[in-house]
Amino acid sequence: MVGPEDSESSGEKPLVKSVNSPAFAPLSNEAIEDERQSVFTSLVGDDSDVVGLVAYSIYKQNKHDFLVAFNRQLAREPNEAELSAYIMGEATPRRLAIYRHLAQSTLAGKSPDVQTAPGLRASANSGLSAVLKSPGGLLLLANLGLVSVLFVWLLVRFGLTG
Repeated sequence: MVGPEDSESSGEKPLVKSVNSPAFAPLSNEAIEDERQSVFTSLVGDDSDVVGLVAYSIYKQNKHDFLVAFNRQLAREPNEAELSAYIMGEATPRRLAIYRHLAQSTLAGKSPDVQTAPGLRASANSGLSAVLKSPGGLLLLANLGLVSVLFVWLLVRFGLTG
């Protein structure tokens, strides 16, 4: 069997890159911000894409949960490379489709009841279902959507996206 160090001499590309390789060099803050923007633009089609806005909020909730769990387990914040790897994994077409599917289910009142680890806040999806079933819940959701669209429009209009 050819190991990563043997593959270079045999002309084959290694399957796993060394963490010292340039491919794992820390990204600049600008590159990380570009990755973050790509998640938003991949999920949200335009200002009226409520499903995309809800999908992005679910992505942000998952990212927050990741950061809390990372800090709790390793007693430190992730470095740029670790955060970049997380964002890269969340920006795959399959993950983006899952976020949009969860958003559609949430808006339809059929969101999954997600159990979280002790100390992490519960998923907003389960609470949203209860809000939608309450009197005035749909009006609240419509207002939330309108505020979200207005917020995105202001970000784009005044160039505050990055």
